[in-house]
Amino acid sequence: MGSGYRVTTDKLFADWARVTRKLKKIPSQTQYCVDGKHSHRAFYLRWASWREIPEAMVEFAEANRLVRKWDDVIKLARKYAEQEKKAAKKRTPKEKKATETTPQQAAPARADAGPAYGRPIMHPAMITAPVNEAGVMVLFGAMATRLGFAILHLQADFPDCEALRLCRDGRWRRVRIEFEFESRNFVMHGHDQDGCELIVCWKHNWPNCPLEVVELSRMVES
Repeated sequence: MGSGYRVTTDKLFADWARVTRKLKKIPSQTQYCVDGKHSHRAFYLRWASWREIPEAMVEFAEANRLVRKWDDVIKLARKYAEQEKKAAKKRTPKEKKATETTPQQAAPARADAGPAYGRPIMHPAMITAPVNEAGVMVLFGAMATRLGFAILHLQADFPDCEALRLCRDGRWRRVRIEFEFESRNFVMHGHDQDGCELIVCWKHNWPNCPLEVVELSRMVES
């Protein structure tokens, strides 16, 4: 993906429809990550819950006269949306709150639980260690110059970042970077290894990873 690229809603729906048609059912987030071309985060920028996508797809298709093109997908989406509305009426307030929780809004284990922090690393820009992908991104930004990188572009879609990298011959070359808390999450998120050259993570736990990995925990210790 080029600098400044942002996936449009019509492309998101087109790919979601493709995956639905392939599976012949409404895909879960995990199933979409395996077969889809875009990151699930692109969907969460528009909808708070994965359950909202089928109904939104129907509305989009009707508004843009795409019902005939995606007739089989629309039938599945309408059926899912109707079942979801019926199920929502039967849910208790506690269950409704749970279904509205997105991956970015994980609820604490106890109602009185406070925020959880990583171990102290006392970096000038970040006092404690990352506990998620967002933390990895911030720490990399703080360490980029020291590590020989100059960030060009950040985006919500895969890959997360484009940067210039200082090479051994003294020249700077473009590199595409994906941020992960653990390197093996790259596989869990269904990313294409041909789509980037480098994984930046806090913990490297992917044996035989085909891509170069920068493990920030080791960089901090050194």
